Amino acid sequence: AFDISREMTVFVSLIVTNCIVMGRAEGFAMQHSVGLSALDGLGNGAGYGLILLTVAFFRELFGSGAIYGMTVMEPTTQGGWYQANGLMLIAPSAFFLIGMIIWVFRTLKPGGSED
Repeated sequence: AFDISREMTVFVSLIVTNCIVMGRAEGFAMQHSVGLSALDGLGNGAGYGLILLTVAFFRELFGSGAIYGMTVMEPTTQGGWYQANGLMLIAPSAFFLIGMIIWVFRTLKPGGSED
């Protein structure tokens, strides 16, 4: 059972993401025209992609001090000043970053706080 569970974990995130995207697309498409639904799909896809790139960028930067293998912040192991944050290299860091992104947008958006 553990071996099957370990193999299936890769697909669980894909299934969840698929449900989020398809649920959103279906909910919009039922109430709008095909053209608006296509634009909505493109906008949502671009938005999800931008969030993924943003999270990946900061995880790479703070996790290793490098972007695309080029050192941006010299780590202490190589005589530099930056102590790499190991938390950013594991999966839960993505949730922390997404939470911070949501916090920033809600803080900057007027009337965006929930009262």
